[in-house]
Amino acid sequence: MSSEIFKYLDESKVTGRHWQITILSAMGTFLDGYDISIIAVALTIITTIPSFHYAVTPLGKGLMAASTSIGMLIAGLLGGYLSDLRGRRFLYMWDMAVFIIFTALMSLAVGYWDLFTYRLILGFAIGTDYALTPTMISEISPVKPRGKMLAVSTTMWWVGSAVAYVIGFLLLPLGINSWRYMFAIGLIPAIIVLILRRTVPESARWYAMKGEIEKAQLSEKSVVGQADDLSKVKKQKVSIRTLFDKRYIKGTIFFGIAWFAYDVAFYGISLFNPYILSLFGLTHRLAVLGSAVFAIFGILGGLICLLTVDKWGRKVNTLIGFLGMTVSLLVLSYIAYTVPKDAFTVGSTAVLIVSMFILFEVTNTWGLGTTDFIYGQELFPTSIRSTGQGWGVTISRIGAVLSLTTFPTIVALYGLGSGLLFFAIVGGLLGLVVTLLLAPETKQKPLEELEKGY
Repeated sequence: MSSEIFKYLDESKVTGRHWQITILSAMGTFLDGYDISIIAVALTIITTIPSFHYAVTPLGKGLMAASTSIGMLIAGLLGGYLSDLRGRRFLYMWDMAVFIIFTALMSLAVGYWDLFTYRLILGFAIGTDYALTPTMISEISPVKPRGKMLAVSTTMWWVGSAVAYVIGFLLLPLGINSWRYMFAIGLIPAIIVLILRRTVPESARWYAMKGEIEKAQLSEKSVVGQADDLSKVKKQKVSIRTLFDKRYIKGTIFFGIAWFAYDVAFYGISLFNPYILSLFGLTHRLAVLGSAVFAIFGILGGLICLLTVDKWGRKVNTLIGFLGMTVSLLVLSYIAYTVPKDAFTVGSTAVLIVSMFILFEVTNTWGLGTTDFIYGQELFPTSIRSTGQGWGVTISRIGAVLSLTTFPTIVALYGLGSGLLFFAIVGGLLGLVVTLLLAPETKQKPLEELEKGY
């Protein structure tokens, strides 16, 4: 099925050019996965350094963990809007350059607040990339495999996360400065991606929406080798208010609340994974190693979604994800309440803990951990597609910041069981309900058809 406007793009076979653009875009999420996960390892070292003493407090630890999320919160909607206004490719290059500069500065930080500031600005770059790179993929993807191609992007987050935990585990023996090397290694893929992104063209759909028909045709031809007659494409006005148009308001509400709920649970578990495992009784190094193993299961969940999302649909996969997250977190909370210390010393309890962590990692990426980038592209028209994705990024990061700043305090005051119960209810259960009630099904539909509403 295709629209009458971008028939060649919609019906094209997937080519090497498609995959080139997809992978270069997906590397942005790889780098985010690396950065978010490496801070979880780095924090276990930083909290022992006198100049970072504030990171020892629950609030200080939470703020440092949440620093990039705060930056993403600010940049998500703004970056998406600028992408719709100025073009995808303009910010596609600049956000990676900012990422490189501030990753380098992070590795040289000498105190708590300069590291916090560098990570905050790094979050601006990541938030902008989140808002526009899925748009780069969706606007060149054929209709039938569009979900699969977008799922590649989110699955790369977990590849980055797994790489971060493995590198963190390997570098821990290098001592007190090993956290600097952990950050610095992230520069290598970022520099390569920046260089290669120069080959990616501007979106044909964006050009057409702006009324630049000849450029749109050249862009389409550079991807699929042919160009449609785009003379009938109507110019569209870029306006944030379109998010709340009656055609899109249901999707806007669903997308914001569901991603908010998801990030409450996901970011809390992801960034405090080694900390949570240590509270269950694992040693420092084993907690980091366990986090690396669990992150690999996150890749598995993303691959399952990649294989099923264009067949089963976006809504079914999202519901499976939230259900698995809710069940696993409720069980882990119960274990934390009933076996408060050294749970890993009890064989059957240890098996159950590991099983629930695996269930959480597999299902969270099977669900909205992957479909967030798909829904964000299919719920909104070309004029605000990046803005809509950015809306989700900003609202979700409110959930992430809430989670990361609240969880250490809840654990300090009420114990690990209460912290995990908070994730289960405000994260998993809320997401499950809002998806069931509000989520539309958008699979196998051209972007231009979805612009009519759902």
